[in-house]
Amino acid sequence: MQIVVHLEHPVPPLTLSPRQAEALRRALPDHDVRVCRDEAAFLGELPAADAVLVWKFLPEWYERAPALRYVFTPAAGREGVAADPRGKIIPRHGTFHGRVMAESLLAMIGFVNRRFAAALDAQRRCAWNRAPYLTTRRLAEQTALLVGYGNIGRRCARLLKAVGMTVSALKRDTRVGTEGADRVFAPDELHEALWTADHVACMLPSDTGTDAFLDRAAFAQMKPSAAVYNIGRGNAIDAGALEEALRAGRIAAAFLDVVPEEPLPAESTLWSAPNLFITPHVSALTADYLDLYFEELVLLLERLAPQG
Repeated sequence: MQIVVHLEHPVPPLTLSPRQAEALRRALPDHDVRVCRDEAAFLGELPAADAVLVWKFLPEWYERAPALRYVFTPAAGREGVAADPRGKIIPRHGTFHGRVMAESLLAMIGFVNRRFAAALDAQRRCAWNRAPYLTTRRLAEQTALLVGYGNIGRRCARLLKAVGMTVSALKRDTRVGTEGADRVFAPDELHEALWTADHVACMLPSDTGTDAFLDRAAFAQMKPSAAVYNIGRGNAIDAGALEEALRAGRIAAAFLDVVPEEPLPAESTLWSAPNLFITPHVSALTADYLDLYFEELVLLLERLAPQG
């Protein structure tokens, strides 16, 4: 196949390096891998492409690629690569992200559970204070509820269970893909699921039906000692309701890697909400991001070869 690659991104680890381009060619000796460094060059190669590897693909570009059979993207989210208006080609997204995101979630849970925010504050004040730690509990005594239980959720479950946590899952279809969960809840059982959880981790996509999935009513059902995490998409949590719950002490803490508006505006009151910790949409980011994806892509292309 002729594979046209356009992987340029403002974040350096997400841009194809010369080393990675050469490694990809060596790993795919039976394919013609063509690397484009700008959109004009990519569109020039597109008419002859059998496959593309991209961060962005517009709906009108499908008609410009009569030979196209595959659209590959490292992204987990669906925002950058449009669906084929003709319905002929289904974009294939990366599925490796859970390997990194599970580590991120475990780090967030550990940070909150071991009161590291209090430790940092005490260090700034040169205070030797054990009081915040007197009510800590081992993770092995606690339950994590994973709201959204696809590839990423199952990978998170494996790591959380490795440290002894009980893992509950909430997913649309409770009949399939439930491995690794100790208990599975359907969406209409959300409030029951929330009350059982010490840590509520949201990893929902931004598709239909996920807007403000965790809202004011949901926060009211959580334990006062519970912590909330979002490593999915920012639309899934009602940020105003979350901030209100934190300021009122109705939940203990929250860790947001994604927010409704990114970058989060400097004037947002979320920055100052008590016991709210924010990272800039990096739960899947690592220096070898594209290397991890290419491992997956090479295996995928081997499976697709008989169809070629």
